[in-house]
Amino acid sequence: MYYFLVSDHGGSGRAVRLFPKIEKILKERGIPYKYWKSPSGERAAEIVREVCASGDDDARLVVMGGDGTVNAVLNGITDFGALKLGLIPTGSGNDFARALGVTKRYRRTLEKILAADGTRTIDVGRVTAEDGTTRVFGISTGMGMDAIIGRKADEAAYKHVLNKLRLGTLIYVFAAVSTLAHLKSTGVTVRVDGGEPFRLDDVFYLACMNCPTEGGGIPMAPGAACDDGLLTVGVARGVKGLMGFVLFPLICAGVQNRLRYFSTLTCRTLEIRCDEAQTCHYDGEALGENASLSVEILPQKLHILA
Repeated sequence: MYYFLVSDHGGSGRAVRLFPKIEKILKERGIPYKYWKSPSGERAAEIVREVCASGDDDARLVVMGGDGTVNAVLNGITDFGALKLGLIPTGSGNDFARALGVTKRYRRTLEKILAADGTRTIDVGRVTAEDGTTRVFGISTGMGMDAIIGRKADEAAYKHVLNKLRLGTLIYVFAAVSTLAHLKSTGVTVRVDGGEPFRLDDVFYLACMNCPTEGGGIPMAPGAACDDGLLTVGVARGVKGLMGFVLFPLICAGVQNRLRYFSTLTCRTLEIRCDEAQTCHYDGEALGENASLSVEILPQKLHILA
């Protein structure tokens, strides 16, 4: 059975407008399906739990929405072996879809979903905040610049207008401009794969990536892959004052690792402790202010229809 979650929370309602076209194809082909329109993040997670518990041994859940809806779904999965996930991207950023090679061309994407057998698997990540809160992520988690930009982008008054104009990526660019001038660095101690802790001074951001991009296509870790069983962690250090405005275009171009301010490490687990609490996120969702995080990769966890 196919189950469709049709969100109106990303892309200014594009998914709701698009679903009748999807529904027409399904009916023409006699494909059985159920659907829910405009579920909130909490309701989406509840629906996923219901699907996982339904006993359907071939549950195929198709998300029509953006990265926020995908994340709500991931955090609603109680048994990753109980369903297969498809995605028709309709959000602002669509970084999860980008990593999977999924196009916005809904007919082509739907054809791939209907033809897929669900044997393709990818990694997901898991982050634990200092209060013990645990969340799953598909794209990234981290602290500093990218977390603050994500929060501002989500709250931006101009988000709806830019989505209507199909310029969703600019939401994150504008949020970055308003963030860079005021961002402060901090000292961080990290432990990689249970090894000896080591110190990183003047950290501007620390982005634990399962996918290469976040924030609507910004390549925070150009070498990351969502099926390699590893986190790719991008770190920026020693960025002072207005230097962030100069370096941000290089991050957007994916060439930051050529500069001494940036470095990358790969790992399966990462423990992070900051000198002072930092704004944190998972897939752009707020994780609050934390002085410590624990992050791990869950290899080949999620079955994908793509």
